[in-house]
Amino acid sequence: MPVQPSFPAVGDVHDQGPHTFDDAPSLRHKAWVAGFDPAYWWPVAWSHEIGHQQVREAVFQGTSVAVFRGDDGVLRALEDRCAHRLVKLSLGEVDGCALQCSYHGWTFDGQGTLVRTALDPVEGRSPKASVRGYPVAEKYGLIWVFFGDPALMADRPLPVIDHLEGDRPWNVVPIDFDLRCHPTAIIHNVMDSTHVAALHRTFRTRSLLYGPVSGTTAEGDTVTVSHDIRLDPGGLLRWIVNPLKTPHQTAEYRYPYLVVTVGGVYQLWNLFLPMGPRRCRLFLLPMSEGVQIPGTGITPPARLLKPVLGFAKRHLVAPLFTEDVWSFEAEQQGYDTHHDRPSIDLHPGIQPSDRLTVRKWQEHVDRTAQAAAK
Repeated sequence: MPVQPSFPAVGDVHDQGPHTFDDAPSLRHKAWVAGFDPAYWWPVAWSHEIGHQQVREAVFQGTSVAVFRGDDGVLRALEDRCAHRLVKLSLGEVDGCALQCSYHGWTFDGQGTLVRTALDPVEGRSPKASVRGYPVAEKYGLIWVFFGDPALMADRPLPVIDHLEGDRPWNVVPIDFDLRCHPTAIIHNVMDSTHVAALHRTFRTRSLLYGPVSGTTAEGDTVTVSHDIRLDPGGLLRWIVNPLKTPHQTAEYRYPYLVVTVGGVYQLWNLFLPMGPRRCRLFLLPMSEGVQIPGTGITPPARLLKPVLGFAKRHLVAPLFTEDVWSFEAEQQGYDTHHDRPSIDLHPGIQPSDRLTVRKWQEHVDRTAQAAAK
């Protein structure tokens, strides 16, 4: 069975470069067109974005789902089409704990079973219909959907963010971006921190000074890159976060999540939602063990913590990651324009990361083909 295009098009048309996984002539090209295995928990929205009796569309690699919160506060997710005239259910209304299509009033429960029609056109012939339901969960302020085979859920649980668990969770400053790039651009940026000195130069975005890569490992579904680090004395970060406990950083590609751990006091989770060929949404969870009132070395009391975190988000987090967003989209444009030219890359973490992306997509394609052949 031939491999299908990695991302079904969602309003994007790009003529540059190989369009499909099969067409890609090298590891680098395959990484730039590979899809991502749907059989993981994927973040689709912040919890506050879907309130009581609200519905929202979420798109994963061209697959649209309607995620809604019922009267009971529980989230549910359905294939985003009415079984009647195929109108998007995300254009409908929440009715109790069910979802009603706004066109003819067909109503589906949380499992996707048709439970009511506004009017049967032929007396005595109530239709039997259903749409696919998806597992949905809520954790860490995010809404997650499992888009793949539910039989794989037991082996692929929701990620556990240790620093957000327990009685004393770390301080977190959530932020997100809508991006015009393939997730490979994000992976390259996160796994190669040598960009920091060149990209993050201003007082607000200068953060760390890096030594050479001290180690690179690829084991199972994880690639890890290690650096020796120290806080940049000319940056704002040193005035806000606690002093480093260790002079080390690790960047991990824990497929499909990206985790950076800095000095035992700071961690960043990068959670992307691949939507289309050059479209994704990036949810960031930057967290720190403690924060200081800038320039004082004083840890604020609880009543002042929110303003300090607000200051950090406006003056440190948002400017820093806005620069990274520029790099994601600039690298995508570079690939689209020069995909047929050689790319010289000396970083030891990039090829293992690309191999992981490509291998996991190939495994998904092979698994799908085997299921279809049965």
